[in-house]
Amino acid sequence: MRKRILTLTIALVIALSVASMSSCSGKAPELDNVKDRFVYLIEGSKELNVLFFGSGLPVYERESLLAERRGVYYNDRMTSYNHVMENARYISIEDMKYQAERIYSSEYVAGIYESAFDGIMTGTAQAYLRFYDNGEWLYQNVNAMDFELSERIYDYSTMKIVKPSNAEYVNVEIESYTLKDSKRKVISLSFVYENGNWYLDSPTY
Repeated sequence: MRKRILTLTIALVIALSVASMSSCSGKAPELDNVKDRFVYLIEGSKELNVLFFGSGLPVYERESLLAERRGVYYNDRMTSYNHVMENARYISIEDMKYQAERIYSSEYVAGIYESAFDGIMTGTAQAYLRFYDNGEWLYQNVNAMDFELSERIYDYSTMKIVKPSNAEYVNVEIESYTLKDSKRKVISLSFVYENGNWYLDSPTY
C-alpha cells in the first residue's frame, strides 16, 4: 500500500512538473496581440530612464540664488543631497515606485530599487542611494552616477518576436537610433507576463 501511495505521489509530482513546464513554454503570443502594450511600455520607460539613470529630477542647486531666497538649505547638513523642487514630476519615492511598477517586471524593478532607494554594496563600502525621502522633502544624490542619455527612437514597424519566446516571456528585436546618433541598429528587448499583463524586463536606453 505504501509503495502504491509513493508511486502515485511521484507520478503526481511529475505530472505537475510537466504541466508547469508546458504552461511556461507555451506558444508565444502573436505580435499583433501584444504590440500596443509593448509600445506603451517602451515609451513609458523613456521618462524612467532619465529618472533612474540620467539627470534625474530638477533640484535646488546649493548656494544658488533661488535656494538662498527660499531658505531651502538653512541648517541642512546633508551636503551629499539636494532638495528636489516641489514642481518636479515626482515628489516622493512612492510616486516613483508607482510609475516604475506600471512599466517594469517585478525582477527588473527590484534591481532599480536597490540602487535608487536602498543603496548598493561596492566592495566593502555602501554607495549612497540615489534618492532619499525624509517624509517632508525628497532628496537627490549629487554624486549619483548618471549616464549621458540621448533619447532613443524606436521604429515600431520593424518590431518582431524572436526566439526564445513563450507564453510568459517574449523577446523582440527592433530597429532603433538615438537623437545623438542617427545610425540604426537592432535592439533586443524582453517582456514578462505576470499578474495578468506584460511588463518590460530589460533596459531601453
